[in-house]
Amino acid sequence: MYDVIIIGGGPAGLSAALNFGRGLKTALVIDAGEPRNKVTDESHGYLTQDGVSPTEFRKIAEKDALSYEGISLERDRVANIEKTDESFTVTTSKAQYNSRQVMLAAGIRERSPEIKNFEQFYGTSAFYCPWCDGYELRNRRLAVMVDENSINHMPMLISNWSNDLIICTNGTGKISDENRELFKNKGFKYNESVITELNGTDGEVDSISFEDGTAEKIAGMIAMMEWDTQFDFLESLDLNRGEKGEIETDQFGATSIPGLFTAGETKTNFAGQLINSAANGADVAKFMIMMLIQEDY
Repeated sequence: MYDVIIIGGGPAGLSAALNFGRGLKTALVIDAGEPRNKVTDESHGYLTQDGVSPTEFRKIAEKDALSYEGISLERDRVANIEKTDESFTVTTSKAQYNSRQVMLAAGIRERSPEIKNFEQFYGTSAFYCPWCDGYELRNRRLAVMVDENSINHMPMLISNWSNDLIICTNGTGKISDENRELFKNKGFKYNESVITELNGTDGEVDSISFEDGTAEKIAGMIAMMEWDTQFDFLESLDLNRGEKGEIETDQFGATSIPGLFTAGETKTNFAGQLINSAANGADVAKFMIMMLIQEDY
């Protein structure tokens, strides 16, 4: 019986595991070895780790966490989680494990826009997060995907790194007269047609094509991705979810099921930076450890 099983060996899960080790608790990290950020060569914004590759970051993080007695890692995929009165049973493709608590730190499921050749450029010249990659895209001609919820925010934000933008609604809706006037005054181009294709070589996009037959030269892209936490292994749990499908939690990551917690991107239901996930994993782990200490006191 483990004190906790951590599902996901990314920055949130491994940061949590390190803290469980330092808290003298036993923790099993189960990770399939398929991180969402494997498409990129560098990660940024993490003090002392700026520019580190995701692969190297995980290698160092695993070494740190596994240096503590009671912390172990299984390279496996979780198939199911069941809750009994006193504990959890976690079934994987290879085995079955029991624990007093479970932390969901598996990140989020990601879906790319349905644009021909998009995957060839994602992570090298097409990104979604300006905080992560805006610096590398600075002063380039950028295509910026928006919808009705982001059209008033994203162009403004991206203009911090480049003022040579083409705003793309990808057929999701018309641009208001107010925004047309704003974009005109800013010198931004826009196209409301569906994006059909990206072109370029060696991971560097150089043009974007639209359903209306037009094309534009670009040197980078800020895309819109879709994310959720509808993992198959959660189907047997009656988790409370919000209007957008997010797992409902309190500030400490506690879900509607006692003993089941979320951390990192699984908690926020949004793609974030390594430093944010690692910090949240540590915070949630400390609260979970306090719950264990209180229970045993």
